[in-house]
Amino acid sequence: MTERKIWRLIACASHDASTNMAIDEAILEARLLGVVPNTLRTYLFAPSAISIGYAQDLSMDMLGCARQRGFDVVRRPTGGRAVLHHGDLTYSFVGSTEDGTLSSSVNTSYRQICSGLQYAMERLGITLQLGSGQGEYKQHQDCFAATTTADLHIDGKKIIGSAQVRRRGALLQHGSILLDQDQSLMPEILGASLPMDSQVKPVRHANLFEAAGRTFSILELEAALSAGFEQAFQVTFNVGPLSDCEQELSARLRQRYQLLASCD
Repeated sequence: MTERKIWRLIACASHDASTNMAIDEAILEARLLGVVPNTLRTYLFAPSAISIGYAQDLSMDMLGCARQRGFDVVRRPTGGRAVLHHGDLTYSFVGSTEDGTLSSSVNTSYRQICSGLQYAMERLGITLQLGSGQGEYKQHQDCFAATTTADLHIDGKKIIGSAQVRRRGALLQHGSILLDQDQSLMPEILGASLPMDSQVKPVRHANLFEAAGRTFSILELEAALSAGFEQAFQVTFNVGPLSDCEQELSARLRQRYQLLASCD
């Protein structure tokens, strides 16, 4: 019987936007150095934030509106469109493309990682489908306005949006799992026109709590994600902290993310 590989789970914690992005990138760099195993992490944003894609161009009016409403703004190391981190749970997964874990194909690796998310949601009583298509997505500033092959949805409504960055023999994929996010908040921040009838709210996305008919604690969500990835990859997770190397890297990277945010 083949012994299962041991991967690392970093327990959920809350950080500001720059710190969260710095930690994700530090884990990726440490994985490239070979000093940490493949790692799954969950986290929250405090204060709530909007993260924008690495190459995305948002207007100063939109960024100013977000900041006036008390949201941090940060530029992600990954691509994609703007994500509102409020009423959601964020996951990140760092894995090797050289140890046989993940495919060198971008599309295939998305499917591999999303299968872990699908197994996780099945444990919570929710069946998710992988999205298709890319064209419509590029016409929107809002990540959750359209679904791509990197995303998961319920009956056409996106509930998990994900993005990747690849560096040599490893990748970082992270994404937002919507729990109970107000349907109109992100469109309002981005300046989208809403129906005049105040009783009508556009159904922009799916929310996990609504779809499941109950709420889940962060511990329940984290346990489901861990078990889902274990099932998808046939591995075992051990809970562990950031290494000294990652802590040092993230402290340096945080300053860069703060500078990028001030320049947007």
